[in-house]
Amino acid sequence: MTEPRPLTSDEVIAVYRQVLEREPSEEEVAAQLAAQPDLNALLRVALDSEEYAVRLSEAGSHSARHPALVNVYHPDLEAFGPRPGTLSPEGDAIVGHGGQLLLRGGSNAVLGQYTGETQMAPRWLDSWRELIIARRGEMDAMGLASALLVVPDKLGVYENRYPEPLQWRGPRPAEQLHAASDLEVIYPLDALRAATGTEDVYLRTDTHLTFRGNELLFASLLGPLGVELPDFSDLPMHSYAITGDLGSKFEPPIVSIVSEPGTLGGAEIVEDNRAEIEAVGGHIGTHRVFRNKTSPDPRVAVLFGDSFGFSAANYQGISWFMAQVFRETHFVWIPFGWDPDYVRRVGAEAVLVQGAERFVARVPHPRTEVAELAAETLRRKQPVGVEAVSD
Repeated sequence: MTEPRPLTSDEVIAVYRQVLEREPSEEEVAAQLAAQPDLNALLRVALDSEEYAVRLSEAGSHSARHPALVNVYHPDLEAFGPRPGTLSPEGDAIVGHGGQLLLRGGSNAVLGQYTGETQMAPRWLDSWRELIIARRGEMDAMGLASALLVVPDKLGVYENRYPEPLQWRGPRPAEQLHAASDLEVIYPLDALRAATGTEDVYLRTDTHLTFRGNELLFASLLGPLGVELPDFSDLPMHSYAITGDLGSKFEPPIVSIVSEPGTLGGAEIVEDNRAEIEAVGGHIGTHRVFRNKTSPDPRVAVLFGDSFGFSAANYQGISWFMAQVFRETHFVWIPFGWDPDYVRRVGAEAVLVQGAERFVARVPHPRTEVAELAAETLRRKQPVGVEAVSD
């Protein structure tokens, strides 16, 4: 049996807000951190407290104030759904304002990275610089149109929806990388933030983007890849409910409505090992090839990326948009990966290297053999983690 995860100050504050409906003092937070071993213990103390009993008595009853828990966001029903600050049982996801669910924990320490609390190794930025410059030299020698894209984490785009003010302790890793002007890292945080005023750019219950959000990501690549953005205004959209990778963390699950085309557009999948990699619980090593006989651009393109680059009929990631433009698009699931032999073998003329912001803390290996990675995954019959392709 695994040991309980130690209680955090964020969890203390969230319990006081949700159970006692007030803000705790600094002294109360410190006292609970010292007295309670984990979140479950704190919840038991709060629910058994006289203060909670008095609050229920004064309100009549909790059920009278909240006759039903609505697990989908709507402005008119917000008072009956999970309140901002509500944590998932594991504490790695949190309910933000306006029904936005946000990732705050996990193996990549998302919240710590974003507030600058997570410190990088002394030569972290130097290692990234050496890697990017070396790769750019290879790509230029091969005559490739290329781009390096960091996909902003949802927390960065919806920072103003986080249930409490974030305490800054320093620049986050993606910010440091983007600030190095000589590296030409594309990080479209401002464009995504600006769009949130009128539309959802991330799915409410997921860490991934809406169709419009992915369109904005692709728009940031037009210049470096030498392409134009197609007009998708007349594309039929279908709507349905999903839990998403964040909504599924709650009990009961929280759902949202997604609208997407439900099609590969003008492309078709002509090569794919997704089912084999997925069968062993993996992602890295996946490769999927799209071909578009009516594409406006005759070139072959390769995308080395992650789940934000992956595409299917029911999710239009970056490779979906590339597949509407290029004659052939190869998606290879290696965050910030690079395999020049693969690029030469498929005759690519354009390359996108992409990864999620939370992976920036790890410096990728200079190169990775795509075929060997997939073969090793299937040979071992177990997934390869991001540590296999990065430091």
